[in-house]
Amino acid sequence: MNSQKAMQSQNVKSKWKLASLFFIIVVFSAWLMVACSAAPSGTNLAGFADGAQETMIAQEVSATPASPVEGTPTPLAESAPSIPAPEVTSPEPSGSIAYISEQGGATELMVANMDGSQPVTLTHDGSDKNNPVWSPNGQQIAFAANVGGNWDVYMVNISDGAVTRLTDSPAKDWWPSWSPDGSMVAFESYRDGDFELYRVDLNGGNLFRLTNNPAGDARPVWSKDGQWIAFVSNRDGSSDIYKMDGNGNNVQRLTADTTPDGSPSWSADGQWIAFTSWRDGNPEIYRMRADGSEAQRLTSNNGRDDYPIWSPDGQSIVYISGESGAENVMMVNADGSSANPLTAASGNNGNPNWSPDNSYLAFETNRSGADEIYITNRDGEVIKQISLPGQSVSEPVWKP
Repeated sequence: MNSQKAMQSQNVKSKWKLASLFFIIVVFSAWLMVACSAAPSGTNLAGFADGAQETMIAQEVSATPASPVEGTPTPLAESAPSIPAPEVTSPEPSGSIAYISEQGGATELMVANMDGSQPVTLTHDGSDKNNPVWSPNGQQIAFAANVGGNWDVYMVNISDGAVTRLTDSPAKDWWPSWSPDGSMVAFESYRDGDFELYRVDLNGGNLFRLTNNPAGDARPVWSKDGQWIAFVSNRDGSSDIYKMDGNGNNVQRLTADTTPDGSPSWSADGQWIAFTSWRDGNPEIYRMRADGSEAQRLTSNNGRDDYPIWSPDGQSIVYISGESGAENVMMVNADGSSANPLTAASGNNGNPNWSPDNSYLAFETNRSGADEIYITNRDGEVIKQISLPGQSVSEPVWKP
């Protein structure tokens, strides 16, 4: 499966005629636009493990491109020189990317320039780690780590590498999510015998319980304005999406279906939530208003579509799809139009993360047999690789 992208080419034919000796200039120009529109495929599942909703990562997609659309030729004025149209290019990708690196049995959190240069190891305990998330100001990274056989939430300063343990419980604490003002981290915890949601200050103090329900509450995601936390719960018998304010009050059920809904993702303006639902027989990507209204199906495939992530400008959504049996990254417009594959390689491709300027995505892949990180533009063209020799790297996260 190969993605096709919009192209512009100019064919110029010229004849010269001059009265008696020369030819008069006649120039014709034609533009051919090739539209690439692919229907996405995939699924997303929200199920509970140990009482918590666990999102099932999706797999590959296959898509059939649309027929080329031919534009109307526009002749240039007589005697006018042929001037090529300016080439529109994205700015060179820049910034830092954090990621998880495994080498020789030790797993650490690292950060490097987006081209892989100047890698810095931020942790030094060798324990399993996952879900790194940058603070809104880009000065810290929160993450979960299994130190001494127990998962807790930690934070590391980028400037000096100082690590702060934010939670200390004999039960599992993980899935950190920053408040937009950078003052708190929400997370899910099994310390009460089922998964509940908590928040904590950056020094590990003022631990505050946000949910109190015998069912599982999981996957907290703050809205961009900090007013709401979306989460997944099976408190009403099925996995559904809810929201509450930052103090755990004003809980609202946003989906009410007998099949699982999960993986909520806020749009930048806080007006929409993208999510995954099984309501049509297999996991597909949907969006709804922040109050749960106007639910709209964005994908329609036989495979799994899962893990939607809004672009910073709110215009696009990337997700993981598994139409052909291996995971690939897809991108679709926020209204469900123009779904296109960004990866089409063998092996699995996942964990996409947007650059702050909307122009690029980082993702992990094992297409070469090793776990690596690649950078692609919005057309799916791989332009950078930040993998390091001898290391398995995953979960890339772009600095805001």
